[in-house]
Amino acid sequence: MPDSLGLLNAITPPDELLRDLLAVSLAGVIFYAPIYDLSGSGELVDFSLEYLNPAAQRLLHLSERPMVTHNAQWPHSKAHGTFQFHVDAFVSGETREYNVNDQAGGDVHCYHLAARRSGAGLLVSFTDTADQPCSPVELALRESQAREQEARAEAVAQRNRLLRLFSQAPAQINLFAGPNHVWTLVHPRTQELLPNRPLQGLPRRQALPELPEEQHELFDRVYRTGQPVHAFEELVRSDRFHQGELQEEYFDLTFQPKFDAAGQIEGVMSFAVNVTERVRNRQQAEALQAQVLAVAQRLAQEREAFFHILADTPAAVALLRGPQHCFEYVNTAYQQLFPDRQLTGKSVAEALPETKEAGFLTLLDRVYQTGETFFGQELPMRLAPPDGRPVQQVYYTFTYQAYRENDQLAGISIFAFDVTEQVLARQQREAERQQLHHLFMEAPTPIVILDGPDLVFQLVNPAYQRIFPGRALLGKPVLAALPEIAGAPIYQHLRGVYETGETFVAQELPMQLARYDGGPLEELYFTFTYQARHTTRGGVDGVLVYANEVTDQVQARRVVEEGGQQARALAAELRVANEQLVRTNIDLDNFIYTASHDLKAPISNIEGLLYLLQEDLPPGVIQQENVSPTLIRMLDAVERFKRTIDHLTDVSKLQKEHTPATASVNLATVIEDVRQDLVPLLLATGAKLMVDVPALPTIHFSEKNLRSIVYNLLSNALKYHSPHRTPHIDVRAHVRAGYTVLEVHDNGLGLAPAHLPRLFTMFQRFHDHVEGTGIGLYMVKRMVENAGGRIEVHSQLGAGTTFFAFLPHAITLAA
Repeated sequence: MPDSLGLLNAITPPDELLRDLLAVSLAGVIFYAPIYDLSGSGELVDFSLEYLNPAAQRLLHLSERPMVTHNAQWPHSKAHGTFQFHVDAFVSGETREYNVNDQAGGDVHCYHLAARRSGAGLLVSFTDTADQPCSPVELALRESQAREQEARAEAVAQRNRLLRLFSQAPAQINLFAGPNHVWTLVHPRTQELLPNRPLQGLPRRQALPELPEEQHELFDRVYRTGQPVHAFEELVRSDRFHQGELQEEYFDLTFQPKFDAAGQIEGVMSFAVNVTERVRNRQQAEALQAQVLAVAQRLAQEREAFFHILADTPAAVALLRGPQHCFEYVNTAYQQLFPDRQLTGKSVAEALPETKEAGFLTLLDRVYQTGETFFGQELPMRLAPPDGRPVQQVYYTFTYQAYRENDQLAGISIFAFDVTEQVLARQQREAERQQLHHLFMEAPTPIVILDGPDLVFQLVNPAYQRIFPGRALLGKPVLAALPEIAGAPIYQHLRGVYETGETFVAQELPMQLARYDGGPLEELYFTFTYQARHTTRGGVDGVLVYANEVTDQVQARRVVEEGGQQARALAAELRVANEQLVRTNIDLDNFIYTASHDLKAPISNIEGLLYLLQEDLPPGVIQQENVSPTLIRMLDAVERFKRTIDHLTDVSKLQKEHTPATASVNLATVIEDVRQDLVPLLLATGAKLMVDVPALPTIHFSEKNLRSIVYNLLSNALKYHSPHRTPHIDVRAHVRAGYTVLEVHDNGLGLAPAHLPRLFTMFQRFHDHVEGTGIGLYMVKRMVENAGGRIEVHSQLGAGTTFFAFLPHAITLAA
């Protein structure tokens, strides 16, 4: 035998010999390719006819490559056992024979079959015992039958192409039948997601018992009402590997009713896009949410039926063919995106020329060339209506997915949504949110927003942060940021507002708080309002806090009260020590006052007594070692106390002066006036004062208060100069959004960072070698803030200090 084959090879090449043998053979020869189940189970479900020799073409009245499958050509093959004969021969690899009778078209044919696996295909040889010359009528009948079979085969091929497109869709599309939602079509990606679990033919509740009932109820609702259901980023916990461990996945879902020919609901179509990666990678601030590219498809017998399903889906669907991207099909939703355009039969460039400028044609070319799917999220495009109306800005979320025919890239499928309304609404909401955020951040009143049941600091404006300059608040729950309030009533008030929605207002409420992380607790006083923040549905999702620290006011009031007590005690002590020198005895009830002006009379009496004592003491007594210095210290103490009373009077007035009389004041004029008053001090210290205040808008301010502010800042710069260098003081001013900013720079002693938060506190002093009461900067801050401004300070110990006073501009009224 090998010698015979060698002889044949020597005479005729094997390929030519095989071709000629098939051409002259009286037996029909068919070469099949196996077709496997699309769900990935590995089951052999059909064979495609890849080649028929001339005898087979004549006997079966088919073309050389008829583009039809075995079961489509011979629908009764499974019932007759012929299909199983082909499967057994392919699986075993052995030669098998089989006889079968066929009565197609009314004729009886008796076929003798021989089959054997060849490579990756199946080779079948057959003869027809009734293969005799036919009459013209019989020939015409057989030709008619052949044409009918070819038409049926072409319809089946088109269906298979649509099924391949169906399986290549970017979403997982599954079909369910009946009220129990029996799984009739399992998408390959769904089976990959649940690799060890049977799905086909099972009711959904039985196939996925671990899902909560509300996720099954969505199918019941669609089947019951006929209305589609959409779920965005739905969390699905499934036992993917059938090991008792639930895995979390997120899906964008569309459940669409499936109707039969009579218009009755026969099942549910599920359209799911796995968005787990998108959900898990999305951060806070505010990334943009993708919308589901939904395509509702149903399994159909014909191409027209499949397109009918697409026509009813809410997603915009189009099929493009060829490198020119010609519209082969558009559903109703897609046509409604371009209501005035003729799309079908035209290329994208011809039907939608604006897509070229928007870059969509480039994307289509790339998908067609590479075969890689493109996902577009809310991409903009400018539409120019053909009737001359203004150009419209629209936004689309879509998928470009390449599809293939006969293993060749044939075109692109489009699944799209017009999301213009959603994008514009979100842009408007974002603009409103930004505007509100800007108002909150610029407000002089301390404001915070606490979010969610944990009351997380979602917004902290600068005015509130200045209350706690050394503590990080933003993004932390209130108890994590301020743990010291855990047992305080204030936290229960917050919880009460969140849980009941009722507003809470407190006046001068004392609280033990630390201004710095790890710092000591201080008794601070606040007047504030807690107000619930409501959702669009009326629920409470946070608390708005409007706070105002009134610690300084409370402490000032206490100082006045304690000062009266101290003054009364001092007067009593002096009366006991100098009874023999007192010429008049003043009723001590005259000293019982709590306001600062009531202290002036007793202090004046003390001062008079000291002077009288100084006059009446004999010269020998005055010259004693301890008498004269003690009298001088007592007089100095009285003088300092008088100044303190004067300052307290000013503070008391200032506390009440929320709306002082204001006028349009020229800042340069006030600075020059103060400079003239400070000339003696400038000469005494040898300081250099540089003033650079150009022509600026007038300031809406109390003139006496502005002069006091300038005087305090300049005199402090001179008093606290460094003894190791010539004092330099620079005074500048510039305009910033509604304010004139006064800057006072010096090269004096400077302050340590730990002192800065307490710099503007009443009676606070950090340098004791210079006379002072510790009230001046407190008053400066109050005067600036009462006028609607603010003051800031930058300082470095040993280098100098800079104050920034933000003074409001004069308000210009329209005529």
